[in-house]
Amino acid sequence: MWRFMENKKPSVFVSTYDEGIRRVLDGNYAFLMESTTLDYFVHRNCNLTQIGGLLDSKYFGIATPIGIRPAFRSLYKQSR
Repeated sequence: MWRFMENKKPSVFVSTYDEGIRRVLDGNYAFLMESTTLDYFVHRNCNLTQIGGLLDSKYFGIATPIGIRPAFRSLYKQSR
């Protein structure tokens, strides 16, 4: 897949999400992006859709300075 993409002319690579989305909307182009950003754009533009499921999944943690934990916990509870 990489070799095909690397050798394609004109280039299949884009510098921004906006450029990738524009090329998708112009037709004959698929744009791979991480799922959170993809969900954001798909929910705001009915001409976009996600095909298939996730290719991979990642888990993230949040680091905070000592002493901020109680305040963060209360914000977390409010957001649920």
